[in-house]
Amino acid sequence: MCRLYAYMGRKTSLAYALVDAPHSLLVQSYHPREMTSGLLNADGFGVGWYHTRQDLLPYLYRQVMPMWHDVNFLEHLSRFIDAPCFLANVRSATVGQPVQITNTQPFRWGRWLGVHNGFIDNFRQTLYRPMRDRLSDICYNIVEGSTDSEHIFALFCNELVLNPQLSPVMVLRQTLQIIFSLAQAARTSVSAAIILTDGMYVLAGRCARSVPPPTLYWSQDAEKLQVASEPLDQENQWYPLPENKLLLMSLQSEPETYSF
Repeated sequence: MCRLYAYMGRKTSLAYALVDAPHSLLVQSYHPREMTSGLLNADGFGVGWYHTRQDLLPYLYRQVMPMWHDVNFLEHLSRFIDAPCFLANVRSATVGQPVQITNTQPFRWGRWLGVHNGFIDNFRQTLYRPMRDRLSDICYNIVEGSTDSEHIFALFCNELVLNPQLSPVMVLRQTLQIIFSLAQAARTSVSAAIILTDGMYVLAGRCARSVPPPTLYWSQDAEKLQVASEPLDQENQWYPLPENKLLLMSLQSEPETYSF
């Protein structure tokens, strides 16, 4: 299973959260504390960031090597890049899924970035075709790889297009309801911790069917908000996101939770 992280706040380098924090994403790649399956996150990593929060297109850096092997990123790029909002992932690939750039998160569409930790059991044999059949031509072409995570992201983008009257957090809820309805019909299990951002808002969700959901925590103060699979430090106050809850966060308001 993967480890996820999101940041929004005053402009800061990627290095603290991804490399320098006591329990940074780098540490979580080789010494995670709360994974429900697997021991390491050694199947690549990625980060997406906005140079300004108004950027029309966020930037991506993705690698198929373990994070601890990419010296250029750890020692140079992570300290050079400053961003007011970024999303990151270290990957533990599902058995049978190729380790390749197109399967490495974050995924991007327009202003949106997304990451997912968890699984759809037997994805290729259960929900692969039903989820793809729901995608419009535009959103069908978002999918470049073969993971359930990318299909979840594409379905979210598809629901955004189809439901412009809904707020993004309600679109996320509708997306998950579709997936869980399909999973029930296919009698398969789903495990999902999801983080999405458009540079202005951070959305998160934690839910599961027939299995325990992955962990997800959030933290917010006057300067920044964070969401992570595992708390990065003890300096900030971290709160667990309850099961079957969605979270909407922005710098202008208090966090809001919704039932899934």
